[in-house]
Amino acid sequence: MVATSWTHNLLSNHQQLVVHAYQVIDTTKDVLIGLDDAETGQRGYLLSGDSRYLDPYEKALTRLTQLRTTLAVSISDNTVQVERVRRLNGLIDEKLADLQRSITTHDAKGFEAARTMELEMMQKATMDSIRRVIGDVTETEKSLLAARQKKVDRDEMLIRVVAILVGLASFLTRAGIEVYLARTGRAPVASPATDAAVPSQSLEKDC
Repeated sequence: MVATSWTHNLLSNHQQLVVHAYQVIDTTKDVLIGLDDAETGQRGYLLSGDSRYLDPYEKALTRLTQLRTTLAVSISDNTVQVERVRRLNGLIDEKLADLQRSITTHDAKGFEAARTMELEMMQKATMDSIRRVIGDVTETEKSLLAARQKKVDRDEMLIRVVAILVGLASFLTRAGIEVYLARTGRAPVASPATDAAVPSQSLEKDC
């Protein structure tokens, strides 16, 4: 029982680590989606001047705040990933500041001034840097995921082996008891149903 409980706990722990790695990977993907949504809303507003495009932009900013917090917490146990996410957050801050400046410039000076700023932002290639850092974070998590999945597979095999051994031990114990009772001239304890049947058979013989 102790061995069975230990192997199941071990499997549960490793399965949680696998789920954790998937969650980190999904969060990094969502961060990229959030940045793309913010950029799409910003560009839509610059091109059209329609304030309705600022709604998805604002929603993307709110979503990104939540995602960045989630990501920071989820990789807090890995110093390498913590440093990468720190760099990532710096780049995201830079990108979002550029987006906001272009909107402010559009409102103050018009489309052409905002367009000039947009071209300067493209030359900085901040999004390319963001994608590279996110790629590094993701690749590390994929490596961890592969290693953790192997542990889960090993744990599942170990559970099967333990179950077989426990079953075998139970069988051998029962067999040993029966052999011992046979050698000492004792019979296994009969069930109540068997005990009840014996007097009945005796009565039939007396009749």
